[in-house]
Amino acid sequence: MGMSAVRRLGSVLGYGLFVAVVLAAMLRLLFPGEAVRHSFEAMLGRVWPELHWQVGGVALELPAHLTFRPIEGYANREDRTPLVRFERLSIQPHLLDSLRSWSGQVGFRLVAGKGSVAGTAQWQGGSEGGRIEGAIQDVSLTEFPWLSRQLGRSVQGTVAGTFTAEVRPTPPAVAALEARISVANGQLGLQRPILGHRELPFARASVVVHGQGETLTLEQGLLASNLLDSRFAGTVILGRDPVLWQIDVHGVAEPKEGFFKGLDNTVNLQAFRLQLKDHALPFSITGGLVNPGIHYGEYAMLVQTLEQELR
Repeated sequence: MGMSAVRRLGSVLGYGLFVAVVLAAMLRLLFPGEAVRHSFEAMLGRVWPELHWQVGGVALELPAHLTFRPIEGYANREDRTPLVRFERLSIQPHLLDSLRSWSGQVGFRLVAGKGSVAGTAQWQGGSEGGRIEGAIQDVSLTEFPWLSRQLGRSVQGTVAGTFTAEVRPTPPAVAALEARISVANGQLGLQRPILGHRELPFARASVVVHGQGETLTLEQGLLASNLLDSRFAGTVILGRDPVLWQIDVHGVAEPKEGFFKGLDNTVNLQAFRLQLKDHALPFSITGGLVNPGIHYGEYAMLVQTLEQELR
């Protein structure tokens, strides 16, 4: 290749690079950030109408990376304490996959505190809906005071897991769900104390969830606590918000020494511990999720007697 050809190629490359830089700058300058931000806030309001949503800003990062940050949900316009907060949401189109499957596909990453939810979303368009799948990693429930506020009790823990959801443009938005969820280093406040315990601390809880419409089926539930170990399964009927959810969970628990802490060593306690030596404690939790009823099967009268002794 002669020097003239080299100079000509250099000029073409240089001109192409200049055009690319100018186009990139124009794209950034002309990007309708405010319009996109307001549209996204409106969409959040439709999906989660109980909260007033505010998005701090939106940016387009080349080649095609859309970022919203931060995303905050408030009880109302006047309250400045966020009940839900995400540091950022990043969305990136998967162009080649979209062309291959004739559907819109994007990757997403939602950051909350030190945790994240990341995965892919595929949309067929029209009434066919789409599919979302991803993984949850180290998401702290303290980032969502809304949950404790709705349930009327403290909820703590770090969530991890995987999920796949079939979504539809009409209610119910989630037509089907498969998930494996675990919560580590958690604590659940109890509306009704159990043998004097007002909180249930646990090292780990896990469950497999199968969802169909508004019904969630819980399987392989496990909870490990310094108070007790338990196995459980059941169903949850969803409502517009957790206040309306209905729960029907059954299982067995194996109390540990900490479960009896604070109880006097009465005849009733001795009888209770003797019966549990070779048997697990059955339990059922039914009713509204906010304030369900708890029953202990054939041990119900004995537990009630111990509760009375604490008063």
